[in-house]
Amino acid sequence: MPPLDYLKWMQRAAESGKGLGAMIREIASLQFGPGKVSPEEYFLYELYNDQRYSPEAKRTFIGNSAPTVESTWAEVVNDKPTLTAILRGLDLPVPETQAVVHPNRTFGGADALRTPDDLRRFLREDAVYPIFGKPFDSACSLGTANISEFDYAADAIVLSDGKRVDLDAFADQIKRFDWKYLFQTLMRPHPSLVPITGNRVSTVRMFVLSDDEGCVLLRASWKIPAFENGADNFWRAGNILAGIDVETGRLGRTLRRTRFGTEPVKEHPLTDARFEDLRFPEWDAMRDTVLQAAPNLPGCFFQGWDVALTDQGPVLVELEGDGGDPIMEQLCFDTGLLQGRFARFVEESKKRKKQKKAEGKADRRSKLKRNLAVLSAGGKEGPSSPSEPETESADAQSGSVERSGTDKESRREPVEA
Repeated sequence: MPPLDYLKWMQRAAESGKGLGAMIREIASLQFGPGKVSPEEYFLYELYNDQRYSPEAKRTFIGNSAPTVESTWAEVVNDKPTLTAILRGLDLPVPETQAVVHPNRTFGGADALRTPDDLRRFLREDAVYPIFGKPFDSACSLGTANISEFDYAADAIVLSDGKRVDLDAFADQIKRFDWKYLFQTLMRPHPSLVPITGNRVSTVRMFVLSDDEGCVLLRASWKIPAFENGADNFWRAGNILAGIDVETGRLGRTLRRTRFGTEPVKEHPLTDARFEDLRFPEWDAMRDTVLQAAPNLPGCFFQGWDVALTDQGPVLVELEGDGGDPIMEQLCFDTGLLQGRFARFVEESKKRKKQKKAEGKADRRSKLKRNLAVLSAGGKEGPSSPSEPETESADAQSGSVERSGTDKESRREPVEA
């Protein structure tokens, strides 16, 4: 998360009537409470505002360091070709992949680019422009390239902003990502979105909880690109985030990212389209698409889908297998995630983990007693038979994994489901 201007935010807190002592006590309480809200998150969410938040509402917010529920899907879906292949196999809408840059991996129906010469040949001869390039596993649109066309006279690609990049220089950039890169056909925005955001594709972060009761869409926020930003990620200064009512599709609080925080915004800075009372187009189709995909990932408990509304309808662009940065699900709302069904699931997961840990300890104690009994009897029966495999302890099975990087700036400590 980009740094905040603490002095400015403390001044805002004071203007809201919050005393310094009360603020410090509240920051400490929330940081060491179940939500693990950091001081940066406290100010970003404006949790000092007692008019907006009740004490109970403040305790529903979670930070990036809050415990999460462990899932092997988090690493699997971070690999973009693997996720795309899974979703395509389920006949779900995904971006069209034209080529894969990798030393040995392939993707059905796409060119396999093994060497810099393969890359040059694809960009000069085979690519169907415009295309969009992105690394296999980067977050926050790092390393992406929106390529409009190829300039044969300059032997260079032309980016959407008109900048030309020499092929050798572009190949060197891809090498920084270990030669793991995708080229996809550039998506076009749905006609109903063009008057609002211009001719740029934007995505909606749709947060799904998958538990024993099934899949439910808990939160949604529209990531809106603005100014010179080619990507919609909210960490980029100038971009906009708007909360969406998951039932009606109506926009709620809308905020613009500034260099050191956020500020309310009522209209798009380029199109002058007003956000107030706006309903996201084709919302029922957006929601149905996500809820059709979510049950196909059993054990992926927190799903942070990025869904684009294109001229072909909703498209599943990416997925955060641990839900992603909770800022996306909380910033534009008056309560956090730690309530209701989400809170119950987290609490039950903690209980199951504690129970497994206790069972593991009991199992180890039992084995120790058996072996001591054998030794005290003179070793007549010998130790436990080596042909009987030891059961891995619950402690080993439920190890902690830390979140790193952003839209994965950090990883939350897992709680095994």
